[in-house]
Amino acid sequence: MERKGILIMRDTRKRLSTTGSLAVVGAVVASLFGIASAASAAPGATPVDPFAACSQPVNPVHAGAALVHLFSCSDGWHGQITGATPGDEIWVTNASGRVTAWRTVPLGATSANSGSVGTFGSPWRACGKDISAGAIGCTAYN
Repeated sequence: MERKGILIMRDTRKRLSTTGSLAVVGAVVASLFGIASAASAAPGATPVDPFAACSQPVNPVHAGAALVHLFSCSDGWHGQITGATPGDEIWVTNASGRVTAWRTVPLGATSANSGSVGTFGSPWRACGKDISAGAIGCTAYN
């Protein structure tokens, strides 16, 4: 493990000197310690690209015990539910209430991503549902 870590860190240093990307460091550290990012923790869900530039334009909200997040990334808008249980739901809607992306938290996971709804369009918000509590929470529109 130590030898592998040294080689990975050398490769990362080389990449950083040419790209300057801090995302590479995060991905390498996560892989060294076996940490899955919240965006990739849910098997079968559409993950947010770990190298995409993302921001969280509005505060997350609770849906029962889970948290609902809205992210603006270079590849589009994404909803994410964290601290969830299998069966909980995440979706993204536009200003007219049309659901444009929807996923459930799969078995064995505690988070899921809605998938990308694109970079253009009306204001977006993310909504999530804690199935066991029947609670729905929606972020503000971006």
